[in-house]
Amino acid sequence: MRVRPGSGPMKLLASVRDAAEARIVVEGGADIVDLKDPDKGALGAVSPQVLAEVIAAVGGERPVSAVAGDLPMESEAVLSAVDGLKAAHFVKVGLFPATRAARLAVVEALAPAARQTRLVAVLFADGAFDPTLLPDLAKAGFAGAMIDTIGKGRGDDGRPRGLLAHLALPELAAFVEEARALGLMTGLAGSLEAPDVSRLSAAAPDYLGFRGALTAGGRADPVSLAAVRGLRRILDQAQDAARPAAASIASQDGDLVFVRDMVVPMEIGAYGHERGRRQDVRFGVEARIEPLGADPRGMADIYSYDIIMDAVRLVTARGHVELVETLAVDLAERLLCDGRVRAVTVRVEKLALGPGAVGIEIERRRAAS
Repeated sequence: MRVRPGSGPMKLLASVRDAAEARIVVEGGADIVDLKDPDKGALGAVSPQVLAEVIAAVGGERPVSAVAGDLPMESEAVLSAVDGLKAAHFVKVGLFPATRAARLAVVEALAPAARQTRLVAVLFADGAFDPTLLPDLAKAGFAGAMIDTIGKGRGDDGRPRGLLAHLALPELAAFVEEARALGLMTGLAGSLEAPDVSRLSAAAPDYLGFRGALTAGGRADPVSLAAVRGLRRILDQAQDAARPAAASIASQDGDLVFVRDMVVPMEIGAYGHERGRRQDVRFGVEARIEPLGADPRGMADIYSYDIIMDAVRLVTARGHVELVETLAVDLAERLLCDGRVRAVTVRVEKLALGPGAVGIEIERRRAAS
């Protein structure tokens, strides 16, 4: 099984520490078995012997990736680590904090190895993130590039410091778009949890990577079959939602998910004096969705308001926009791409023109096929 950039539905990469965990994630529906030792850091490497055991346990049912380790940006050390893991379908190489020149030297030194082994570069959202390296990775023959986090702990508020705490969705989407244009497979990881799946699906990476969310506790705990199956279900549900529904909607029946009074500073306006400065724009969105089931208990059972807020962030992150009408139409079209959404009402208001607010409100329904 080969993973190609943009070749199909978003895949589930499950990080395991040994052959026993590998069998569990395969049974649970993981698409890629990723081998690492969570006790040794963000990309803690395992021995070639453990890699061989995992490959044997998986038996060709899934591709197996392995990480090169938490290594300094020294070409000789990285090359040696990659050479010991070349039995894997992919080897993930972390571009840890260093000067750009040091990272680039490692990338260039790996070019011969990239002709023999499918290499995936790991850029860190919390470790001097540098997406300008993407063209260099493609030139060196890397198969892919992904974003992860070095830190796996919690912030001062006790909440996990996951990927979206370090990079906004528009930045992640831009990374995926540029990498894919260069022919690189793309992935996103970093203390991801179940609610992140539907949000990150908007960026459309080739895969999402998980470790802690696959366990009943933290990332150092054993993987849980129930947790893997739960994530598989959520991922499948996100893919189904991305397929536009064929039927037209005859009525407004259904449940309502809303976001009200979301204020975003952005560059907007048709006048010259409105260029180069930011104005507050307020969004109100109501999404009419398919009725919830009788017993919604998890993220796979609902349409999250986070999807609406992320869509607002995406349409406002593209640079200067002249018209509120453009924002409203673009936002409605983006939300209606989700098969669960029957109709949307979008209100966009500029707040800096004298009256309390001026703007537009539109209603859109899913068109008949």
